[in-house]
Amino acid sequence: MDYRQQLQDELEQLAGQNLLRSCRCVDSAQGPVVLMADGNEKVLFCSNNYLNLAEDERIRAAAVEAMEIYGFGTVASRLISGTMTPHVELEAVFADFLRKESALYFPSGWTANQALLTTLPQKGDLVLIDRLDHASIIDAVKASEADFRTYRRNHLEKLEKYLADSRYNNRYIVTESVFSMDGDTANLTELVELKNKYNAVLIVDEAHALGCFGETGAGLCEQAGVLDDIDIIVAPLGKAVATGGGIVAGPKSLTDYLVNKARPFIYTTAPSPIIAAAARKAIEIIQTEPQRRQRLAENAQYIHDRFAEMGLDTGDSTTQIIPVVLGESERAVAVSKALWDAGYFAAAIRPPTVAPGTARLRISLQANHTRHQLDGLCEAIGQAISR
Repeated sequence: MDYRQQLQDELEQLAGQNLLRSCRCVDSAQGPVVLMADGNEKVLFCSNNYLNLAEDERIRAAAVEAMEIYGFGTVASRLISGTMTPHVELEAVFADFLRKESALYFPSGWTANQALLTTLPQKGDLVLIDRLDHASIIDAVKASEADFRTYRRNHLEKLEKYLADSRYNNRYIVTESVFSMDGDTANLTELVELKNKYNAVLIVDEAHALGCFGETGAGLCEQAGVLDDIDIIVAPLGKAVATGGGIVAGPKSLTDYLVNKARPFIYTTAPSPIIAAAARKAIEIIQTEPQRRQRLAENAQYIHDRFAEMGLDTGDSTTQIIPVVLGESERAVAVSKALWDAGYFAAAIRPPTVAPGTARLRISLQANHTRHQLDGLCEAIGQAISR
């Protein structure tokens, strides 16, 4: 069979299962309301622009200023000539922000996890990952030479059993702090206790918590009071920070080791200095404007309460990410389309992103969503589900 026909057959099979995906083009900044490429406006409820920094004029100005000085691209890897002043400055800011000895900047959160988890754990080591960790974590661990096992975050007895296995040289626990599809959180306090008990290394990915939690916005680790107890933090910058790239923060020996050994660092063109400068400005705003986190938390609580009144299945979510679990993919697609027709952009999330039978809307809130927009969403969901 010609490979193109094979691809077409598989695409048709996906379509028949309501699993075919396509991209919708947004023609504006990712604020609470977006302009689509077809000229229509939609109230946006599937973006990770939690603190509404994507459209912030100060971040735009920082990017423009950096471009005037450094140009647009780096055109080299970090170890050739690609390391530029904005990279170094951003790393220093993050080391201080996350209270770690050192930080290293990568082109994306995915690359950061790939670099860390394919390089640090080695043959003879054991990596323990939450079964619903992000795909970047799962794929990286599978590609490493270490053994790995999965555990359920609500049943840590299995995790402790694995940690007690003395056959391994090093044991690593890797978890997200806020889980991206369910909106629930890791029990960081108990994970710290277990890592201390068994002399393990605890790695926390703060992708969906950075900026949204903690007194200074440093994430859920800060809010839980365990920031200093976390060995390594991965901080993707494409969500609340609304820029790009990813940070790995930990001991200086770790970042030096990654510079010398991590293939995704060594062989990748460095991130644009413009993005690094914009991210630095975003962190400054996050630290000095806690009202953004407060508004986000208030919006999240309001929607949690409204959805509970409506009898919707939102799982164990306690954050600004609120799943509306609908079951089969066909139903999720139909509800998402009904919302789209009513003026609301809330994508249907289907397997393999989530488990079969748990297709959903993944409602993600922004600090600047108005009460009117939140009420409108609830009304539209109610009408769509009752059809």
